[in-house]
Amino acid sequence: MKQSKNNAIQGLRFWAITLIILSHCGFLAQGGLGNNIFFAMSGFFVCQPFTQENFEYEYFSPKEFGRYYVKRLVRIIPACWLCMFFATWGLAFFDFRDFSTENSLLLNMFFIKSKNHLWFLQQEIIFYIVAPFVILIIAAFKKLIGTLKLSALQMNLAVFAFINLLVFVTYQILPQVPALFLYANGSNSPLRLWLFLVGMAFAYLLRIVKLVKENVSEKTVGLCSAIGSVYVVLCLVLSIVSSEQIMSKIDARFTGYHVGWEHPVLITYMAALAIMILCLLSEGNVVRRFMGNRVFTLIGNVSFSMYLLHFMLMLHFTDLSAYRVFVVVYLLSLAMSIAIYNYVEQPLINKTKEYLN
Repeated sequence: MKQSKNNAIQGLRFWAITLIILSHCGFLAQGGLGNNIFFAMSGFFVCQPFTQENFEYEYFSPKEFGRYYVKRLVRIIPACWLCMFFATWGLAFFDFRDFSTENSLLLNMFFIKSKNHLWFLQQEIIFYIVAPFVILIIAAFKKLIGTLKLSALQMNLAVFAFINLLVFVTYQILPQVPALFLYANGSNSPLRLWLFLVGMAFAYLLRIVKLVKENVSEKTVGLCSAIGSVYVVLCLVLSIVSSEQIMSKIDARFTGYHVGWEHPVLITYMAALAIMILCLLSEGNVVRRFMGNRVFTLIGNVSFSMYLLHFMLMLHFTDLSAYRVFVVVYLLSLAMSIAIYNYVEQPLINKTKEYLN
């Protein structure tokens, strides 16, 4: 079964990248929240929630490992390196003669060290490297409990609980293992694997909901859809209202308080639930239609390159006011990202699909 792109999900990508760029330009300071949305999405869609039930077993095959890495490589590296080359020779953001610090083009290209906002990309890349092994662990767990003759609903409930256990374990253990730390912005930090695992867990919760949905009335489905729609809208509103600038005006104790950095696990769980709900809403649902409008979808499609470019561009417009910096950088990074998406990303992705199929 072929997985189709949900435009509402692209709309959520638009929301996340906009929060990040606003934050870097001095508005709302919700960049951490935007990053957590992207972490949840990465974990969620790695688990391929719209494909066959036991897709995890395919990862026992080296061929499937190879297909996975080829697709990830083509999706990320060409656009990433193109942006980095432009940042080096067009914006003087990296130094191609540096081979030791986070300013090094080479070290950033291979995600050994990361500069400024690229810490996020480093986290994403390392997750994508380890993701097939996580899926293998899930497959092994399913094989282990397969002797219990569980129904599909029970199996997915067990996997959902198991991944949430992994969230807790990795949250407790990884920060205690310096050998596994990533180097970014002059310091070491752990791979935030637990945040990606939250997204993976909700991919299985989506399967659970779909199985339950088959046995409930249309009235109940409609009620749940309405509740889910309200939840998504509340999340969007809260992503603005909970910003440091607004909260600090209400209560001075919130000065310097950034919810995305203070409560990343909670925010990622909330984001993963919103993603799951958007996948369940019908095409005619008003919230899904709003999130999937053409403008949001366009920006969501090119959000990867926008993330890479915006901060590098921003450093060259520091003489402008914060508002003007946001407008100029947003539009400029959007225009460049559309070109990269149409002439680099999408053609390579299409060619790769043809080759792999």
